[in-house]
Amino acid sequence: MLGALGLAPAEAAAQRADRIPSSFGVPPRRVAVLTMGPGDHPFARFGHNALLLEWRDRALVYNFGTFAFDGLSGIRDFMAGRFRYWLSVSTLEATLYAYAAQNRTVVAQELDLTREERGALARALAENARPENRYYDYDYYYDNCTTRVRDAIDKVLGGDLARAIEGPGRFTFREHTERLAAPELWLYVALDLALGPLTDRPTSRWDEIWVPDELQRALAATTIDRDGGRRPLVSRTQTLVTADRPPALDAPPARVPGFALTGLAFGGVLGLLGAAGRSRPPLRVAFGSMTALLGLVLGFVGCVLLYFWLFTKHWAAHQNLNLLLTGPWAVALAATGVGVALGRPRSLERSRRLLAISAGCALLAVLLALIPGFGQDNTRIAALLAPIWVGLYAGARRLSGMPLLPKRPAPPKEPTSSEKPTSERSTELT
Repeated sequence: MLGALGLAPAEAAAQRADRIPSSFGVPPRRVAVLTMGPGDHPFARFGHNALLLEWRDRALVYNFGTFAFDGLSGIRDFMAGRFRYWLSVSTLEATLYAYAAQNRTVVAQELDLTREERGALARALAENARPENRYYDYDYYYDNCTTRVRDAIDKVLGGDLARAIEGPGRFTFREHTERLAAPELWLYVALDLALGPLTDRPTSRWDEIWVPDELQRALAATTIDRDGGRRPLVSRTQTLVTADRPPALDAPPARVPGFALTGLAFGGVLGLLGAAGRSRPPLRVAFGSMTALLGLVLGFVGCVLLYFWLFTKHWAAHQNLNLLLTGPWAVALAATGVGVALGRPRSLERSRRLLAISAGCALLAVLLALIPGFGQDNTRIAALLAPIWVGLYAGARRLSGMPLLPKRPAPPKEPTSSEKPTSERSTELT
């Protein structure tokens, strides 16, 4: 998925397929759904689906996951949330060669379709593959290479597939994203940061078939009416390419404890660094440098998240509560942190105020994350970043010579008799 044929070998196969005739008068002998396993490239981590149609003299793969990422233009399109994908056609031989070169598994599920259904699917795909019809606006979760294959099959079955796949989904959009991105920690963290509360809503079984391996599971479990009885939709399953890599996780990993321990350890070190920096200039320089670096990085991330929410079509990143953990204002720490390293009191005061805001917002994010069903499952990011912000704030307070926690004002002392006015003392004597 996510542009599985955007990689060089498969893209070349898709380009060669443009010269293959796109319509045939005879229905194909067999129709199969191809499920491609995860690859190494971030765009390939989620797998891929395509449709295989076989005639006597040819076997063609119809692939809805073809795209072109053209330099700066591609970056602009990504930042704006504009993705133009298209349906390409390739030979089975070229497709298998491409995926074998990428060390990716390919499994074919042959469908029990009638001659009329196979012919209708071939005609629909041929029409869809015409240059004027092949482009579509890609969406991560609602309109991708898997949902297009799912919908094409459902259409020729007259809606039977949708009726057979009912009930609640196994996971939310975020949870599926996390389980598939889990092997690459940086990708896991980046996607968990970028996704907002709209991806945490409960899904139906039909909705979660944006994931290639979920379509494979659903097809294997589906039965349809044939000759007055129920028969499996998948008549045969065959592995065409075997990859030397572990399969995708079946469930998202539980990473809150690990992220929390990492955040607490890092935040504790930062707090101690600030406390020790008051008497040791080299440690003050280290604390100021870390403040500047973390402020720049996390503040920049916050600016990107805010941009995605306000100015792009990335609906999955809208209303993102991770902005409480990556406040855009933190970029100012890049300047004030340098001043702290240089021993400037005014910079320290400004850093302390900015860190107080960041730490307060981070603690609010933790509180919201702990409220069941509040709206966004960002527990992992909150567990990682909140202790870091609190550690930075504590270090800045200690570096300023302030106590770790503000002291409560002492209650007013009752004046002694010698300190009382003469009139009050006279009253007491009487």
